[in-house]
Amino acid sequence: TRRLDLQLDPNIIACTSYDCIPLAAAVHPSPIFSLATTQCFRWVLTGSEDGYIRKWDFFASMNGRTALTQAQRHHHVDSVIYSGVLSSWWENEEQADETVKTEPEESSVLMPPPSNPGESKLSPVYSMDIHSEALWAVQGCENGSINLTTVRHDEGRCHHVLHKHNAPVSVLMITPDETGAVSGSWDKSVIEWDLNVGSIVRSYDGHIAQISSAQFQPIFTPYVPHGKTGEDDPSLLWNRKNINTLMTTSVDGQCLIWDRREPGRYARRLPIPEKTPPWCLSACWSADGTRIYVGRRNGTVDEYDFASQKWMKSFRMPTNSGPVSCVVSMPNGKHILCASNDNIRLWNTKMGFTKPSKQSNIIPFSILPGHHGGTISRIAIDPTCKYMVTTSGNRGWEGVSTNACLFYDISSIL
Repeated sequence: TRRLDLQLDPNIIACTSYDCIPLAAAVHPSPIFSLATTQCFRWVLTGSEDGYIRKWDFFASMNGRTALTQAQRHHHVDSVIYSGVLSSWWENEEQADETVKTEPEESSVLMPPPSNPGESKLSPVYSMDIHSEALWAVQGCENGSINLTTVRHDEGRCHHVLHKHNAPVSVLMITPDETGAVSGSWDKSVIEWDLNVGSIVRSYDGHIAQISSAQFQPIFTPYVPHGKTGEDDPSLLWNRKNINTLMTTSVDGQCLIWDRREPGRYARRLPIPEKTPPWCLSACWSADGTRIYVGRRNGTVDEYDFASQKWMKSFRMPTNSGPVSCVVSMPNGKHILCASNDNIRLWNTKMGFTKPSKQSNIIPFSILPGHHGGTISRIAIDPTCKYMVTTSGNRGWEGVSTNACLFYDISSIL
């Protein structure tokens, strides 16, 4: 395994804000449902509604190896002049499984064979995740199966299929130790898999709607500005995860917190504030793991305290912004990215929400250039917080898509 320097620049932690500029656009013919990147951000995988997984060379794209045509640039802001460099692609095929296993107490039900045994059905890539060194990847299918494929060698070849879900797999996440995976589906179930043997470790039962997101709690070490920073300073490592604490959300607005050390205990449930519609497509942890931010359909982001599981406050987007489809936190502990139908906003959570008045001209957010007029499906930020990838797609739910995939450069504002 290569040794990577994934430490944050101290200015990224101590900065007052961020400047995010899109430089490249990866052209897609259909809405993008899923996004996965390697740890070093060399390779970016996108999964689309058309059933294809595309592998992009991120740094070749950012360095301007290929330029967009004038017609393609017309659809983007002026800073987007480079085209994404497509390295390879492969199909996301539903593998035939003649025996569908049901509950343990029931007998297996034999399904009739497909009408065309020689043909495989392409499935929209509802979810996907990739190994940190791009050795293999897991891909969610519409029929509920999960394909385990190789990426670095013999790209796109399916070596094993995980069968349990019976509806589209909307959430797929490799565990921090990269020996297992957590999957969530439209069948309202969350399952943890052992990828060494392909078996189910446990099931997280408690949701009553389609699963929309999942995320492990980050491990936080306070940064000392004038202290000595070594090669492995834990305070500068932003991508460390606590494997014991898992957060899952469903489209009915429920957000559950699981302690994986206690399999028999029920999850802790975050309350939904009054006058808030029961809806959620995305939620994230704060950089220090003490707060949880949940995006809502009425254009608000709810902030919760993890220790008490209590609602703290809400951040309301401007009128007619649309539902908040994606939420991602930044490493300085102050800012979060909130993606609505109109724009992506960098919101300062320490300023809160100030009601418009004649005495106050404070705007607690800045608008990121690039996306406009479409649902954001995924946002990925590299461990050093220097680069970002955003994709547009409705992930099979309601909303329109601009089919845009933008590569951003992030710089700190001191």
